[in-house]
Amino acid sequence: MKKCYLLLLIIFVSLSLSATFNSAESDYRFYNQAAFEDDVRILESELKMAKSDDEKYEILWRLSRDQLTITDQVEESLKKDEKIARYTAAEELADKALAIKSAPDAYHWKASAIGRIGQANGPMNSLKKAKPMQELIVKVQDDFNADRSDSWYVLGLLYNQLPKKPLSFGNDAQAISYMRRCLDTQDNVNRSNLTNYLELANQLWQRDWSRKKRIKEFEKMAASYNAETLPSEKMKYYEGAMADPFYLKSPLSELSDRKEAIQILEYGLANYEKRSVKLPDDIKKAKICKDRLSFMKSEI
Repeated sequence: MKKCYLLLLIIFVSLSLSATFNSAESDYRFYNQAAFEDDVRILESELKMAKSDDEKYEILWRLSRDQLTITDQVEESLKKDEKIARYTAAEELADKALAIKSAPDAYHWKASAIGRIGQANGPMNSLKKAKPMQELIVKVQDDFNADRSDSWYVLGLLYNQLPKKPLSFGNDAQAISYMRRCLDTQDNVNRSNLTNYLELANQLWQRDWSRKKRIKEFEKMAASYNAETLPSEKMKYYEGAMADPFYLKSPLSELSDRKEAIQILEYGLANYEKRSVKLPDDIKKAKICKDRLSFMKSEI
């Protein structure tokens, strides 16, 4: 009888453990396989079986991430109302997660969804959404001290794409500082994410500072960096305080913006070629990077 009871207990514990949500598997499907539809199907099933609020939170913000990413992939083929409805669904999933727990992942994806809704509604609405989006991302970095690569990326895009003062808070140099922090905080999976390298290279090419101007401006940035305490404010000036980055062959002090842009793309593509698995979206992005690199070299 005792043996029978022990066997039943082992089976029960095994079943309980097997039903526990495995966040690593979901992240692998998302980052390594781009299996977004499969991830949604599995996450929705796991949500029904979730045993705790923590599990529900982890599932819901990942569903928001999937919903937004799937919509991004097909948004050009969608009508405006359908596009907005899908991005709104992503925001609502993030809100459901936040109703359970106030934590950075859900805030990040809520902010991303807000930004997409603004873009779908047109330039003026996008401008109106910029401040609420910025406030959520700043909350992620400051309130939670998250130092999230993807949140720095969002700030880098915002500051690069928005009009400058007094219309908005756009700032080319601060955008580049945020993008540099994005690259420096990438995890091992995203170290080969060509999107990040391409964005920083394009922003540097657009800014087009000479080597001498960079040295002068970096000194000013270093002083501002040291004077700030909040992460989101310090990282506006990260460029002036950072060490020579891993993605360059030459020290920062020896390069102009445009020469650095070329080295960044060269590194990104070389790192990409080492990947054993290349997904269709990666192949498309690699072609864009190669074409862009060829153009930059022809202009130097």
